[in-house]
Amino acid sequence: MASGADATTTPDSSQISGLVIDSVSRQPVEFATVALLGIASQTPIAGDLTDATGRFSFNNIAPGRYRLRVTFMGYEDRMAEALLPNRPDADLNLPPLLLRTTSQTLSEVIVTGRRDLIEDKEDRVVYNAGNDPTNAGGTAVDVMKKVPMLTVDPDGSIQLKGSSSIKVLINNKPSSIMARSISEALQMIPAEAIKSVEVITAPSAKYDAEGTAGVINIITKSKLQGLVGGITGTTGNRTHNLGANLNMKQGKMGLTAYGGGNRNLNDGGSASNRRSLLANQSVSELRQSSTNRSVNQSGYGSFNLDYDLDSTNQFGVDGSFSVGGRTGSSIRDTRYEGSQPRQPFRRYSDNSAQNTNYDVNLNYTRLFKRPEQEFTFLTQLNSSDNDSRYALDQFNLPQNEFINYRERNTNLNRTTEWTIQTDYEHPFKKGKNTLEVGAKSIRRNVESDFNLQNARSDSTAFVDDPRRSNQFDYQQWVVASYASFRISTSKRWTYTLGGRYEFTDIDANFVSNKTTFQDQYHILLPNIALSKRFKNNRRVRLSYSQRIQRPNIFFLNPFINSNDPKNLSFGNPFLDPERAHSLELTYSLYTKKGLSMNATLFSRMTNNAIERVTTVDTANISYSTYQNIAKNSTYGLNLFSSGRPAKNWQLNGNISLNYSILNSEALRILNRNWNYKLSLNSNVSFPHDYSVQFQGSYQSARILLQGQSGGFYGYGVAIRKEYKKQRVVFTLNAENFMTRYNTIANQFRTVTFVTDASSYNAFRNVRVTANWRFGRMNAKPNRAKKRISNDDGKAVD
Repeated sequence: MASGADATTTPDSSQISGLVIDSVSRQPVEFATVALLGIASQTPIAGDLTDATGRFSFNNIAPGRYRLRVTFMGYEDRMAEALLPNRPDADLNLPPLLLRTTSQTLSEVIVTGRRDLIEDKEDRVVYNAGNDPTNAGGTAVDVMKKVPMLTVDPDGSIQLKGSSSIKVLINNKPSSIMARSISEALQMIPAEAIKSVEVITAPSAKYDAEGTAGVINIITKSKLQGLVGGITGTTGNRTHNLGANLNMKQGKMGLTAYGGGNRNLNDGGSASNRRSLLANQSVSELRQSSTNRSVNQSGYGSFNLDYDLDSTNQFGVDGSFSVGGRTGSSIRDTRYEGSQPRQPFRRYSDNSAQNTNYDVNLNYTRLFKRPEQEFTFLTQLNSSDNDSRYALDQFNLPQNEFINYRERNTNLNRTTEWTIQTDYEHPFKKGKNTLEVGAKSIRRNVESDFNLQNARSDSTAFVDDPRRSNQFDYQQWVVASYASFRISTSKRWTYTLGGRYEFTDIDANFVSNKTTFQDQYHILLPNIALSKRFKNNRRVRLSYSQRIQRPNIFFLNPFINSNDPKNLSFGNPFLDPERAHSLELTYSLYTKKGLSMNATLFSRMTNNAIERVTTVDTANISYSTYQNIAKNSTYGLNLFSSGRPAKNWQLNGNISLNYSILNSEALRILNRNWNYKLSLNSNVSFPHDYSVQFQGSYQSARILLQGQSGGFYGYGVAIRKEYKKQRVVFTLNAENFMTRYNTIANQFRTVTFVTDASSYNAFRNVRVTANWRFGRMNAKPNRAKKRISNDDGKAVD
């Protein structure tokens, strides 16, 4: 048998893996350093950092006897021995390594080693946003633009692998801030609060059935031990924000809190030309142009309070809140040409929106002596109030001082959600096999009250318009249970088999016109995955899953948005949930020099896709709503790579190529085409604590059911300077600095109308950010914490 000193020269090699846990709480220890040593040498043969589950692994290790040294600040060093047998594929899974805490408190801890900006894990891709200086002073939208496989439009809407049917979580749980609009919610979350973003394209049965394309999980920066904090301020040509965080731990109780606010300025405009067709001949033409300006202001806060009753019983309460508002104004000119010409007119519109959201979560965790065995009980209350208003005055063109029409609208929306959830994990064979079971109940209540008043001139009083006013109540009850079993073999195979059952009961009531709607449905969704690890840190994974996407209030609300009388839009309360079949094949590689590569082939088919459908009447007025009216099939390839060409240079790249087919037999529409996305991120460190980063991306045009949306690009440069002694960091960030506006061209083609439209939005964004850290910390890490994840509501992007 070869000794550890010369083991690396032996051609037959295997893997040594293990788990590092806290000796008291029995919880995983993340970021611990594990060194593999020869028996007679102190020189490391290999090294690794434990992940969020406390696991580490060494690949391509030859048979022999070794020593392991585990170190982490706040803990005593731990030594262990390992004997790797001399036989093919003789992987060694060590018993859990227990770390004992020390009483040392550090006035300041500087961690020089960082995780890669992008990590490829077993079932997800992780973007470590906290390691990216270009995020300084931005929002969650800026963070999302740099995540592999995600596409972010200039208006903030998100797509994953070409689909907007996604679910966004915060710390593994839903948040009321995401209830209505994902893009608006992400504008309210500061980038400084985000630690990482996880993209899960094939979620297991443990996740709610919602999100046909996958799940995006935003992980906020977690609590440290002792007392630490920080203050961050940003100012720029369009963005201003200020935030502070505080983290402390004393005895059995720990608290972390974040609070901040931001103000964003936006302006833009649009132009469109729509021709109504009869027998493929134009019979009328509608031309519109507009300009708009808005100010968004919001505040965001969160807290997390933990209490350890003893080493096996832990309680926690956490919550988040957000308040925000938007004020804006717009000017829209409308001109109509046809057999019966109409008077052109101009509309001045003032609009505003206010929203208040909060979440409160209570959780209890029961730990056992066996690592990874635990029971959790969680309950959550979500509330979201979203109110909007507008008032407009209309003048004939050429404009004079006489108002010939006035209109004002109020739309009040409230969503309340109550969730109860239990989960149990049971490991077998020293953690190689795991059984997960759980149950969940979600009760939702949605209320919408919209009222519209109009007046024929500025000299007449406003009167209610009952045709465009209504009260809408919507109740939904979801009951779910799941089971998932994972088996890991000595041949490096991992099998996961799971299933999820969900029952949904719906009761809708249109109070104003005394119309009701009820529905019930049962869904059983399978989930299968298998993966194989090879030598040289290579892995292949194949997965199949079924997912659904329930429409949320924006898609269901029958409120008619008539701010533009020539383009009306409204929801459809009779929508069914989408159901998608997803198949993925993934190959990944990670080398000792830090190069990681990932290639994913996928297909996704949705037979009853929810699509936006527009019709145009003989007066050239368009009506847009949502219907289960198409089959959506997408086939794609995603490639990304991350590595270090030099010690001080981190380089990441991503390529996505999709072929999409949208087919509606009811509308007799078949639309199909390719689209792609390219992105690059480069970070170079210099002496004296300077660093420079560049990022750029391009997204090609994408098809819609009735047309296509144009392509767009983005780029940015950041310069960062750190003063370690003063614990201050300054960052200059310049995004799209060579162009003030970004323009996107859209096209819509049907047998009854043709539309060519373009929109432009503020593009240039230059800002300066300062961050100051203070306090002391005891470096003992936090235990892993379960949170509720309601992944079952389709939100508008």
